Amino acid sequence: MRARAQVTRVREGDPSLALFAIMATVLTWGLVSPLIKSADVSGEALAFYRLSIGAAVLIAIVRANGRSLRGDSLKLGLLAGALFGVNVLCFVFSIKLTTVANATLIGALQPAIVLVVAGRLFGEVVRPIDIACVIVAMLGVSIVIVGSAGTPEWNPLGDALAVAAVLTFTVYFLVTKRVRATSGTLEYMTLVHIAAAIVVIPAIFARPEELVGLSMQDWAIVLFFALVSGTMGQMVVGWAQRYVDVSLSSLMLLGVPVVASIAAWLMLGEALGPVQIIGGAVTLAAIATMVLKRPSSPTEVVSVAPTAAGVQPEDAYSSTAP
Repeated sequence: MRARAQVTRVREGDPSLALFAIMATVLTWGLVSPLIKSADVSGEALAFYRLSIGAAVLIAIVRANGRSLRGDSLKLGLLAGALFGVNVLCFVFSIKLTTVANATLIGALQPAIVLVVAGRLFGEVVRPIDIACVIVAMLGVSIVIVGSAGTPEWNPLGDALAVAAVLTFTVYFLVTKRVRATSGTLEYMTLVHIAAAIVVIPAIFARPEELVGLSMQDWAIVLFFALVSGTMGQMVVGWAQRYVDVSLSSLMLLGVPVVASIAAWLMLGEALGPVQIIGGAVTLAAIATMVLKRPSSPTEVVSVAPTAAGVQPEDAYSSTAP
C-alpha cells in the first residue's frame, strides 16, 4: 500500500496543470513517430534538422542568459552528444524501416534496461522482481516481433536499429548521470545537441539533396519533430516532474507507444493483429509493474520517451523525455 500511495503522490504546486502537460507530451511524442514515417524526407535529413534546429534554439537561450559552454564536463558532454546523435539516427531509421508499433514498443524497454544495467553503478538496488519484469517485457516485445513478421510494414533491420537506439541510450545515460553532477542543465543540453548535430553530418553526405526541396508539409513535420516533440517536449516534462511524482509520470509516459500505434493505424494503415496486441500489453504491463513496485526516489525511474520520440530529457534521465 505504501508503494502504491507513493506512486500516486503529487508534489506541492499545481498538479492539475502538470498532469495536463504530461498528457499533452504523451500525445505529441506518440504522434511524432507516424509523422516521421509519413514524411517524404530521408532519415538522416530528419535527424540532422532535429538536432541542428534544437542546438540553434538552445544556443540562443544560453546566450540570452549570459551563460558559457566552457567547463570541466566539456569532453564528457561532447561524448554524450555523440551517443545522442547515434541514438537519434537509429530511432529515425527504425521508424522509417519497420512498423511504428515495433519501434516504439522496443523503445519502451528503455527504462527497464537502464535500471538493470546502470542501477548498481549509482547505488540503486536491482531486485529479483526488476530482473523478472525486464525478462517478461522482452518476451512481450519478442511476441510483437513474431506477430509482425511477414507483414508488409515489418523489417528486421528496423527492429535491430530500434534495439540499437535503446542500447546507445543506455550508454548515453551512464555518461549523462556522471556529468550532470557537476554541470548545469541548460549548458549540458546545449553541448549535447551541438555534438549530436555534428555526428549526424557525415550521414547526410551520401544524399545531400535530401536537405532541400522539402514541401510545406514536410517542413511542418521537421519543425514539429525538432521543436514541439523535441526541445519543447523535454522542457515541459522537466518542469512537470517538479510537481508530479516521477513514478506517476513514468506510468503516464507508457502511453507513448499506445498513441503511436493507434496513430500509425489511422494515418498509415498499420493495423495490429491479436498477437501484436497481446505482446504489447505484456510488455507495457511488465514495465508498469516494475515502476509500481519500486520505492519512491528522485533518481530511480527513467521514463520511456527519449528513444521513442527522439528527445533528450531535461533532468539526468532519472525522469525522461528523444
